[in-house]
Amino acid sequence: MGIKKISVATAFLAGSLLLSSEAAFALHPDLVVPERVELKHKACQEIVRLGAKYKVEGLFTPEFLEGKQHECTRIDVALAVQLLTEKMAEKAVKEGNQAVDREDLLLLADLKEELRAEMLLVGTRTFQSRYQDLGTRFTALTKNISLSGGMVGVLQGTVGHTPKNHADTVGRADLVFNFKVGENTIAVLDLEATGGEGIDKTAGINSFSGLNGLAGSTSDRVRFREAWVEHSAFDDRMVLTAGKVDLSNYFDSNAVANDETGQFLAGAFVHSAVLPFPANGPGARVAAKLTDSLVVGLGYGSGDAGSEDSSDSADIFSHGFGIAELDYKVKAGNLEGNYRLYAALDGALTGKLEQKNAWNFGASLDQQLTEKLTLFARYGQRDKDVYEVQQAWSAGGQYAGLFPSRKDDVLGVAYGQIKAHGSIADTQEKLAEVYYKFKVNDQIEIAPVAQYLVHPAGLRGNDDVLALALRARISF
Repeated sequence: MGIKKISVATAFLAGSLLLSSEAAFALHPDLVVPERVELKHKACQEIVRLGAKYKVEGLFTPEFLEGKQHECTRIDVALAVQLLTEKMAEKAVKEGNQAVDREDLLLLADLKEELRAEMLLVGTRTFQSRYQDLGTRFTALTKNISLSGGMVGVLQGTVGHTPKNHADTVGRADLVFNFKVGENTIAVLDLEATGGEGIDKTAGINSFSGLNGLAGSTSDRVRFREAWVEHSAFDDRMVLTAGKVDLSNYFDSNAVANDETGQFLAGAFVHSAVLPFPANGPGARVAAKLTDSLVVGLGYGSGDAGSEDSSDSADIFSHGFGIAELDYKVKAGNLEGNYRLYAALDGALTGKLEQKNAWNFGASLDQQLTEKLTLFARYGQRDKDVYEVQQAWSAGGQYAGLFPSRKDDVLGVAYGQIKAHGSIADTQEKLAEVYYKFKVNDQIEIAPVAQYLVHPAGLRGNDDVLALALRARISF
């Protein structure tokens, strides 16, 4: 019954906006929104007015409202319009359609038309997950095409490593094109350029964790990292994505340990070290929002994607990788927590002691304890008869605004252990990582990173490794 009411209210709002969009556009010609928007701009003033009228908070940041941040972007305005529309729909559900004035709907119609490309993005689950970290400053190229991008570079080296210390650089750049191809359908192309293998290979550090999760290849490489179509249905309660996909974007996620470009650098803190995600390749995923707090996700892709003999497409059904995940979100006031349980079946031929389908399961959680402190934990386990590396766990957290004058900086600390089969390891590999991310401005971040690896590859005879890195990221 609740869902039906929301659908009716949403249909009322959407219908009013659509039917009145052409007339509304003529009513407010001064609502053209530039790339950089000041609070005094009419669009921002009207959004603030409607927020006060309908008692909607958080439309803009406190810094922007207080004048400490002089400008925001078109995407920030679109996010405010999206939130305002959702809250107005909730009000219509509770109090009836008459609780929302038609004049206000006409104004929102103007803003949505002006911000058409940005509105397409802010309403998608994709925008709210991976590309929020990669670079959210989407620029509208046309009414139906937007562009964003990011560049990240890492200088990393060892200290006291035997037989000699080694330093290496790794870089990656992404250009993300987002196309509207239907009312509820988008297509995304992620063009990626990478270079540098990282010290794991160049310094001969054999580990299960992977000290540089950003590392790619020794020679410069340009490729379409992802190319997929996404369709949302049932008022965005179901999302289907298909094409060349990266399943790790949708499963085993974490709010503070999920992005090597802006959070922890080691691969073991980006995803579970024992969850064998395939390389990007043909596949699909579907997410169904059962309630506001509960989401079920299913994913399937080629288990042999990226194989040298180009078998990734041919073997998608006979050697596929499937995963199912249950996500539960809890909120206590402004504090949020996310709890995820997953199970996977890996049909890939490589990386196994025995060539057969094998199971994997695990959990990933993050919980805000205060507005500044968020903790995380991960656990993963897989078929002991099939894999050499069998079990992994990690835990840590991030703290924002350690220094009063640096409220946007972030301190991250993590620790984890990985267990392998007794035939190849005589102890557990242990890794600790600390980073401090300086936010230079809205587009530039710099982070020194320190890592300490104990018993690499689970062997007591291997020397411990201290690695230091400097990471820089630019988003646009």
